[in-house]
Amino acid sequence: MADLEEIHQEYQNLIENYKECFTTKAGEKVLEDLQAAYGNRISYSSNPYETAYNEGQRSLYIRIIRMLTERKE
Repeated sequence: MADLEEIHQEYQNLIENYKECFTTKAGEKVLEDLQAAYGNRISYSSNPYETAYNEGQRSLYIRIIRMLTERKE
């Protein structure tokens, strides 16, 4: 089992990987597309399965943004 310091370092490395990927010109264009498609939309639908599907898409976009705004400790 990994110790807490190792887990923390792996998480910090993952943050850096997200930043490396999404701060390139191509990555910025992908983020723009994801923002337009999923960032500010309402997930709700009268069909609960469609709502869950829509929220899953939006959640992935939010995770990417959160990882990009995390500060390295």
